[in-house]
Formats: sequence, C-alpha cells, structure tokens
Amino acid sequence: MKNISLLYGLLIMSCPQLVQADTYERMKLVRYQEPEFLSFEDLVLMSENQYPQEGRVRQRFENLWLTPIISNEAHYAGKTPHRPTSPELGKFVRVVTWNIEQSLNMAEAISAFTDEEAFEKLIDTKRARPGRGRHRRVLNERKLLVDADIIILQEMDLGVKRSGYRNAVKDLAQAAGMNYAYLPEYLEVDPVILGRETITFEGGGTDIEATEYYRVDPKRFKGLFGCAVLSRYPIVYVEGFRLYNQGYDWYGREKQKTSYLERLRRFSAREVFNESLHREVKMGGRTYFRVDLEVPGLPEERISIINVHLEIKCGPELRTQQMAEILSYIKAIGHPVILAGDFNSAPYDLSPTSTPRVVEKGLMSPAFALSRVLDAFLPQALFVGTMQAVSTMTKNYQNPTAPHVPVLAPNRVGELFKIIERFRFNDGSRFDFRGGRGRSAGYRGTLSNSNERDKWGYKTTFKVDRALAGLVGKFRLDWIFVKAYLTQPHGHGSYRFAPHFGRTLNDLNKYLKLRISDHDPCLVDLPLGEPA
Repeated sequence: MKNISLLYGLLIMSCPQLVQADTYERMKLVRYQEPEFLSFEDLVLMSENQYPQEGRVRQRFENLWLTPIISNEAHYAGKTPHRPTSPELGKFVRVVTWNIEQSLNMAEAISAFTDEEAFEKLIDTKRARPGRGRHRRVLNERKLLVDADIIILQEMDLGVKRSGYRNAVKDLAQAAGMNYAYLPEYLEVDPVILGRETITFEGGGTDIEATEYYRVDPKRFKGLFGCAVLSRYPIVYVEGFRLYNQGYDWYGREKQKTSYLERLRRFSAREVFNESLHREVKMGGRTYFRVDLEVPGLPEERISIINVHLEIKCGPELRTQQMAEILSYIKAIGHPVILAGDFNSAPYDLSPTSTPRVVEKGLMSPAFALSRVLDAFLPQALFVGTMQAVSTMTKNYQNPTAPHVPVLAPNRVGELFKIIERFRFNDGSRFDFRGGRGRSAGYRGTLSNSNERDKWGYKTTFKVDRALAGLVGKFRLDWIFVKAYLTQPHGHGSYRFAPHFGRTLNDLNKYLKLRISDHDPCLVDLPLGEPA
C-alpha cells in the first residue's frame, strides 16, 4: 500500500491538471459521500491478524484511506461564510487549528464554537472570577473562535466508545453550520478498546468496573481516528492517502512485549507528569490530507488546506522526512495554501524504549559519542553537557527555529522548519515566515505574523497535566504556515491573504473546570485584499 500511495502522489505532481481538472467539477456536485466502513467483526479479525486472508475485508480496509467523508450539506442549506471585517485588514478569512485529543470532551468543544452561555458554565470561577481580567480573556478568546470560517482539526473520533461513539466532526459541523471533510488516520483495533481483552493490573487481578467500561456496542463501533477540515466555504476537491514515510508501526511495535525500561518510563510519566502512557494498537498510518475550498474574492477563487498530523513516536529526523514528502505533493499548487495542524515538533521520541534501543541511539549520536570520549580523556566533559543543557533551556526553549550548533548547542527540531522555509512552489512562491510590528499579535520575529511569539520563543500549545515548575512539559507543537502572494526575495511582497495576528488561545483552555484538550487552539487572519 505504501508504494501505491507514493505512486499516486507522484502522479499528482507530474500531471496535476489531468488528475484534478475532472475531479474539481465532480466534487462541486458532491452533497455527501462516505466510504464503506468495516464491521465490528472485521475489526476483531484485523486485531488478531494484520493481513487477513479474507479479500473483502482487505479491500474495504484499503478503500477507507482513499475515500474521505465529504459533506457540503451546509452549502446546500444556504449557509454562507461569516467574512469578518476589521479596520486593519478589511474583509478577511479566519483560520483555526486545534488538536481535540481523541474527541474526549467534544460537547465542551462544540460549546466553545457555538454556545456562549453553555461555554461560560465551563469556566472555573475560582481561578477566573466573573468580571475580572482572566474571565474576560477567556470569553474574548472564545469570541475569536466564533468568527472562524475554516477549522482544521486533529484526533477526531468516529464511532469509538471513549468519545461516546460520536461522529465528532459531523456533530461540530452541524452545530456550527459548516461543510466538512474527514480522513481517517487509524483504526482502533487494540483488544482492550474492542472489549476483547480483560484488563490486568501490575498487582495482579482485574478490575470489574474497568472491564465493563471497555465493553463495546458492536453496532455502534467503527473505530476511526483521524483529521478533519470544517469550512463555511464550499468544498470542491479532497485528496488523501497514507504517507510512504510512516516513522512508527502502531500495530507491530505496540504488540511487542513491554520492556523493563519502558515500564519504568511509563511509571515516571504517571508519577511526575500525571500522564498515562499505555499500549495503543492501531492500523493505518499518518496521511497526506488536502482539502480545496472555493473562496470568492481571491484571483483564483480557491485555496488549499493541508491538514498536518506528524508522527509523535519517532525522532525529529523522521518527522522531517514526513514533512518533505508532504511538501513534494503540493509543489504544483498555484493558488494560496494553508499548511497547518499538529507537527509534534518536540525534540523527543515517545516510542516504546528498551536497552538495545538506548544503546543504538547513543552510538548513532555524535554528541553522545563525543561526550563518551571526553569522559575518558578530559575533565572538560562536564562543560559539553552543561552547554547542551543551557542551550536547551535558553536558545532552544520553545523556539524550534533557533540555529543549530552541532554537539555543543544542537537543535534537533530545526531542520523540520528549515525545509519549510527553503521550500519553493513551482510558481516561485513560498511560505510566509515574516513577523513584523502591526501584523503580529505578540512579540515580533520569525513567523510571528502567523504564530504568536512570547517574550522567549513561541507561545506553547501543548501541556501535560502536571508541568514541572510551570515550564517542563510544555511545548509548541501546533503551527500555521501560509503560502499567499509572496514571490519577492528577502521577505518582500504582497500582504494579500498573508498571515496576520496569529494567536494562541491559552486562556480559553486553561481556566476551565476541565480542559477541552491537552492542546490549545491557534488561529490566524488572512485578508482577502491588500490590507491598509
């Protein structure tokens, strides 16, 4: 299947007009479409055998990733874009990206987008007292969400018990009056999630309540976990398939026996950060997901949304390969592009660990090798370790765009951003990395027009339940990149449809009785004309 996905992507790059022209016309007529879902019995079969002999099951599995769900019901019902206006930008398009964390608190997320009265009841009034600054900030950030005409989401469940068997994207789209497209990434086939395996604890025995919690309704279970794009503009074209570069095998690797080191790591995560790391057997893979929208007011009347959800259980180098592959598929797009989502841009690898993997990683690391040599021959070895620690907490802190200094002050995440910055479309345009006064919501600097900067680095978008000292356990994982009409060298060019006032809505999530997600939403405003 990987080869099929790669060949399909190469076909799109080499003959985009042939592949897309007919599809555009066809997609404009699509009111609703969905793939044929696998039955619960099919999922059980695939949980036990990744490559079942039953040809029908295998065919339905493969078709699932090539047939996205598309709904233009809101368009046919007469719903239109909000098209907000401001003195600085004139008419603009507001875009939001948000990882909803397995759709666990979807009712609260829907309130944030659609129901101010219901949302206000979610605010923790002990920490954000009514009438005070925090309370006002939470409500003001919620108002920013309401004007979004494009919403880009990750970790959206469809038919999984943990989220109440919701079709999460459909529920939000109907409440907000929006069209939507949905592409699954994975099928949840862990025996525990399927209710086929009794939960056993380290101390021995089982928990009857826990076992009952995972008992599922076969008629409602579809097991889909994926990404979505919601839009008040009509959806005219959708394209999706699994990436050739996956980075991690969520089926084979998750089924391996847990090592002592991995059990120790999971214990530490639970005790220190209050984070639960557990087995998650899935089938599928990270995807390339493109959604084209018809946007009157632009010369081409079309923009492309590229919804990104890179692998978390791999090192930064493999995530960089995934991004390079995604960029190769969009090179021929001649109209504006929004590349946004969860880039998982942390310097760590969260895949299960073991003694052989620790040794292998160490031997392949130049910094590790140098420090071992210095340990043996020089007392200055402590200096190298100290330099790396200082660079992590200063130069690199929440700033993956910081320069990379090999060995002494490495930035393992930086290459992911470098390839995006160096990337050029066939028409010569590129992604807008500008950040200037009057166009940034926070501090100015690289990318600050599209991604809000703090005093030091960028505002974080992800936080574990228990961040140490309020710092350790927080990351900037979610990003927005915009290709508009920027073709001139040295950052000069038009500001039409260029990113403005990129915001990270920390307070909206922070001061609730229960966080909607472990990620915070981000947004950006894109003027339809040249701003004043």
